[in-house]
Amino acid sequence: MKPLSLGIAAVFFSSLALSQAEKSNAPDLRAASAKIDQLIEKGLQTVGVKPNAEIDDATFLRRTYLDIAGRIPTIEEAESFHGSNYEHKRERLIEDLLQSEASVSHAYNFWADVLRINSGLGTGATQAEAAYQLWVKKALRENMPYDKFVYEMVRARGYVWENGAVGYYQRDRGMPLDNMSNTVRVFLGTRLECAQCHNHPFDKWTQMDYFKMAAFSYGMDANRYDSPNKTALAKWQKDDRADFFTKKVGVENFPQIRDESQLARYTESDKYESYLSRYKMTDQEFRSAAERSIAAYKSYDHETRGIKNAINELYNPIRYIAVGEKEKTLKLPHDYQYSDAEPLSPVTAGTMFGADIDLEKIDDSTIDAYAAWLTSKENPTFTKVIANRLWKRVYGMGLFEPVDELTDQTVVANPELLAYLVELMRDLNFDMKAYLQVLYNTKTYQRAADGREVELGTPYDFAGPMLRRMSAEQIWDSIVALALPEADSYRPRLKAQVASVEKVRRIYEALEERPEDEYLAMVKQLGSLLEKNTDQQNKVREKLYAAREAENDEAYREARNELSELRKEMLKEVSEVGYQRMGEKVDGGELLAAMGMSEMTMMMDDSGEPKKKGKLSRAVLTSLPKPEMPEPPADLDRQQLKTWKAAQAQEYKTYQSLVSQLARASELESPARRGHFLREFGQSDREVIENASGHASVPQALNLLNGQMVEALTNKFAVFGSRIHSAGTPEEKTKMIFQAMLTREPTPREIELVNAEIANHGDEAFEGIVWALLNTQQFLFVQ
Repeated sequence: MKPLSLGIAAVFFSSLALSQAEKSNAPDLRAASAKIDQLIEKGLQTVGVKPNAEIDDATFLRRTYLDIAGRIPTIEEAESFHGSNYEHKRERLIEDLLQSEASVSHAYNFWADVLRINSGLGTGATQAEAAYQLWVKKALRENMPYDKFVYEMVRARGYVWENGAVGYYQRDRGMPLDNMSNTVRVFLGTRLECAQCHNHPFDKWTQMDYFKMAAFSYGMDANRYDSPNKTALAKWQKDDRADFFTKKVGVENFPQIRDESQLARYTESDKYESYLSRYKMTDQEFRSAAERSIAAYKSYDHETRGIKNAINELYNPIRYIAVGEKEKTLKLPHDYQYSDAEPLSPVTAGTMFGADIDLEKIDDSTIDAYAAWLTSKENPTFTKVIANRLWKRVYGMGLFEPVDELTDQTVVANPELLAYLVELMRDLNFDMKAYLQVLYNTKTYQRAADGREVELGTPYDFAGPMLRRMSAEQIWDSIVALALPEADSYRPRLKAQVASVEKVRRIYEALEERPEDEYLAMVKQLGSLLEKNTDQQNKVREKLYAAREAENDEAYREARNELSELRKEMLKEVSEVGYQRMGEKVDGGELLAAMGMSEMTMMMDDSGEPKKKGKLSRAVLTSLPKPEMPEPPADLDRQQLKTWKAAQAQEYKTYQSLVSQLARASELESPARRGHFLREFGQSDREVIENASGHASVPQALNLLNGQMVEALTNKFAVFGSRIHSAGTPEEKTKMIFQAMLTREPTPREIELVNAEIANHGDEAFEGIVWALLNTQQFLFVQ
C-alpha cells in the first residue's frame, strides 16, 4: 500500500489543547454560572416574573442527554446517574457528556445546518464533502477554539486530503458573492445579501460596502488547481493545434477562424485591412484560407476527440479537490447607479466596520488578513453572535432574534447579560465546551421548561429554558440508541469516506508526480485507446436510439448492456494506463489502523447486551454485530423445531432489513433523501442556513402510525426488542419500556392501563405500548 497521507491522518488527530498559561487564566466556571443566574434573576425582577421551579434529577438527566448528546439516555446511563452519591453529580454529567462522542455527533448536526454541509456540497464534490465532514467533526471532538475554527475555514487553501476545511469554499464553488454573504451572516450576524443589487433597503449598508467586503475573498478559487503537468499539457495542446492549423491552412500566423460568424466579425474589424496589408493577401485569398481554417477546426476536434476524452476521464474524479487564492479583480456591476464610483470600476477590498485592513502592509495573503479581522476579539460583532447563537442552542431562544440579523434596531432581552456573555467568551478564549458547560450548570437551565408562546421581536425573560419539540435528529438518534448497540460509536460510512479522500490523493499523485515527457506520452496513449472505444460507443448509441424509436425492448436492453460494458472497458483503460502508479486498492480498514484507530468488534448475547472484544481506545464500530441466535425450547419435536427455526430466520431477516439504514443522523447521507423519517420530521435540506423545521405535520403522524420504527424497536434481535422479550413478568417489561423511552418509572395508573392491554392482547400489547409512548409529548419534547 502507498504511504498514508499525513494530511488525512490530521483529519482526525491533532493536539489543540489549551496551554497551561491559558488554562490558569481561565475564569472560574462555577462563578460564571452563578453570575449568569444573578443577571437573569435581576431581569426577572424588573419585569415582575418569578423563576420556574427547579427540575428533578430524572427530568434533568433526560434534558441534558438530549441537549448535549442529542439522544435520550440508555437504561444503564440512567441507573449510573441515579445511583451516584457524588455531591456534584449534575456537574459531572455535563462535563462527561461534553467530552463524549455523542456530543460530537449532536454538535455536528448543529454546525452542518449552519454551514449547509450537504451531499456532495451541492455540486457533486463527494470527496470534498467527506473531508469537510471529517474536519468539522475533528474540530468539535478536539474542542478547537471557535475563533480558530472560523479562521481555518475562511482562510482554507490546499487539497482535500491536506485540509478538509477547503470544503467551506467548495460548498459555494463558483459563487464567491454568495459565499461572502453567507460568511458575514453566519459569523457577524449581518444580512448583507440585500445590498448586492442596491443599497440595503432596511439597514445602513451600501452596495459599495457589499462589494468591498466581497473583494477580500473573491480570489478564492475552488474550480480547478494548477500543476506543472497540467500546464505542460495545455502548452502541448496549444502548440499541436497551431501546427495542425498551419499545415491545413497553408498560411503562417493565420487567425484560427472557427465558423462563418467569426469570419464575418474579423473581416468587419479594423485589424482586417492591416492583416491583408502586412501579409500581402487579397480578400479572396484570405476568405479561401478562412474556409480551410473552418474545415481544419472541425477536423481537429474530430481527430483529437480521444485526447479530450482521455483528459476528461483522467481528471473527472479529481475535479473538486482543491482551493487556492488567486489574484482576481472584482468589478462593480454594469448597472451600478451610485455617485461614489462608475459602473464596472475595480473594487478595493475594505471592511464594513471595525478596524481597517491596510492592504499595502499585508505580509501574507489578503484572505489571511481578512480571516484574522473577522475572528478578532476586537471585531464588534463576531463574539456577540456566537455567544448568542450558543445561548439559543441551550435555552431555545436567543437574547436577540434572529441570531444572524444584528442591526442598530435589534432589541436585546437582557443587554447586561449579553455584555457579560461576550466578555466570558473572550476570557475563555472561545472555548465552546467551557462556555456551554457554564450555561448548562446554571440554575436557569435546570429550571422547568417554559411553554409560553413568545412572538418574534418580543424579548423573553428566561424564567426557564423554552419548551421545545425534539429536532428530527434528536428523535431519530433516540430511536437509533434504543435499537442499536454502541450507537454513538457506529460509523458505517467512515471507512468509505476516508478511502474516498485517500483515493483522490493517489490519483492526483499518479498524474502529477510523473515526469513531464512520460505524462504527455501517457495522455496520448490513452487518447488513442479511448478514441477507438468512443467510436464503438457511438455506434452502439445509434443502435440504442433506433431500438427505442422502434419500441424494441429486447434490442434496447442489449444495446444498453453493450454500452455499459464498453464504459467499464474504458474506465479499466483509464485506470491501467493513467493511474498505474496508484498502487494497491485503497483499504479503509488499513487507513483507520494507520491513523491509530481500531475497529470495534462486538457480539450481542441473547439479552441484547453487547459484548466487546479487543482494545477500544479510539475504537469505532463500522459494521453492526450479529446477535447470537437464541437456543430453541427443549420440548420441541422435529417439525416444531423446523417451524421455530424458520420463524427465527425470518425475524432476523426482518431485523437486518430494518436496521440496515439505522445509524446516528451525523453518520448518514446529509441531508437524508425526501420521504426519509428525518426529512419528514423537519431536517434541514441544508440549501440555506439553519433551514430545519420543528413544526408538527400530518406526514409525521402518518410516519409514526404506519412507519417501521416500532417494528425496528421491538424486533427481538434489536437491543430494545431483545430486552422486552427477555424481561420477566409483564410488570417488569412495562417498567423497562418506560425507563428506556421516558427515563422514568410508570405511574400506578399507567401500569393499570398497560395491564388492561395485556389482558386483551397478551404479549402483542407491548408493541402497542411502544407505539403509544413514541407518540407522546413526553417522548417528543425536550422538557
